[in-house]
Amino acid sequence: MYRCGNLFRNFWRIAFLALFVCLCSCDDYLFGSGSKEIAHRYRLKRIGNPSQFVLLAPYDTGGLIIEEIGWPKPFILARAFGSQYWDRIDSDHAEHIRISDAERRLDQRYRSIPVENAEAAWNHLKRHKRMW
Repeated sequence: MYRCGNLFRNFWRIAFLALFVCLCSCDDYLFGSGSKEIAHRYRLKRIGNPSQFVLLAPYDTGGLIIEEIGWPKPFILARAFGSQYWDRIDSDHAEHIRISDAERRLDQRYRSIPVENAEAAWNHLKRHKRMW
């Protein structure tokens, strides 16, 4: 009886170790890579400087270093660092257009979108839960 119990205990130790190895070798979505999903695989990622963030399109590894961002469903509105233009992404239809700051302020659809600095937006996102 003792030998059987010892074998059973060893089995669970090996199973736990195998599971741990599998989880550690998984994609970086499990333990985080410094990125959080906004919606439809559009992500905000913290980069080298802790106060800099990049907006990543689905399946991209690089993107815009952004200064301000807002995201009422289905739009993501982001302004690159030091730019006078905004990138407006319709995440439902994968449409991406660029608009000027003046155009954003004049057009009611864009003017009503609340935007905030990238770090504040980052703090509103959950690591494993998208906004919509």
